[in-house]
Amino acid sequence: MMGRQLTGRRLLPVTAALGALALAACGVEAPSGTVGSPEAPPAAERQIRAPREFSGIAWLATEQAPSGEGDGEEAQQVFLVCHDARDNDAERDLPRLSIVRTPVDTDGIVVRELDVAFPSVPNDLESIARLPGRNAALLAESNADGDDPDPTIYLARWNEDLHVEIAGSAPWPETPEPLVNVEATAVVTLRGRDYFVYAERAEGSDTTRIHMTRLKVGRDGTLRFGGKWTSLPFTAPEPPGARPASGLDIDDKGNLYVSSAYDPGDLGPFDSAVYHAATAVPGGRVGASLRPVEPPRQLARSSGLKVEGVALVDGAFPIFISDDDEDYGGLLRQLRVATEAY
Repeated sequence: MMGRQLTGRRLLPVTAALGALALAACGVEAPSGTVGSPEAPPAAERQIRAPREFSGIAWLATEQAPSGEGDGEEAQQVFLVCHDARDNDAERDLPRLSIVRTPVDTDGIVVRELDVAFPSVPNDLESIARLPGRNAALLAESNADGDDPDPTIYLARWNEDLHVEIAGSAPWPETPEPLVNVEATAVVTLRGRDYFVYAERAEGSDTTRIHMTRLKVGRDGTLRFGGKWTSLPFTAPEPPGARPASGLDIDDKGNLYVSSAYDPGDLGPFDSAVYHAATAVPGGRVGASLRPVEPPRQLARSSGLKVEGVALVDGAFPIFISDDDEDYGGLLRQLRVATEAY
């Protein structure tokens, strides 16, 4: 399967045959000559299809817009996003990863679905944790409500051409609480050492626990997690009824940014908020510890959206969110943050 590229505003004839509609579900234009659509229909008969859901996000690069797009000087931010497809008959063959670029014109975001070979079929990838200062990230299976018998964390690496490969994998380490459904992971580097951070989404509670342990990533792609953890409770003040941790990223100063998301079903209405929740600092039983921000500092509120990914640009502001708005599709946006200094 080849990777496919589409913009945020792909057009599809309403009168296309069922086969073309199946393609449309993945954001692909119906081919010319489709049965039932001998010629292009009037503009009034076209549909605009949203990209697939964006369940996790990590910043990859800043690029100049291609020649001929925009004014030629507009920079594009480039992100890796994951899709939470399950390992079942309906979703097994769907792409798990895409590269998404910010807009340079009214066509919107540019999405390129990737054809990446995994050692096993990923089941419910919900988060991406970039390794600070390296072209690498962890892709974490959520454990799918506790139904995955062998949840896995994959190591992805990419080159200067943004060609993504899976360089290694490991089972989830033994965690300080039962692994149920994790949508928030990140990696922070303190005094030259890497630490893996995660939080359960904690469905049905306004409080989760943020956990941190040592991480060692080998040049050969091996992943080793520490046996000791340090933990911190986090309570999402808003929105009411939200999963307290649906996304996570950490800046180069150790500040943790957590999204909280309310999800009543595939048609919403959704609601989200993003918080400065804690700070990772050197010292403590695992070589680092978590200090709470009390009360958590709300950076943004996103009524109507289900934020499932948070990504800083090269370890600092600006901050972007990715949305998994279920039947409404995926969305990428930069947050407006009034105060960026902490």
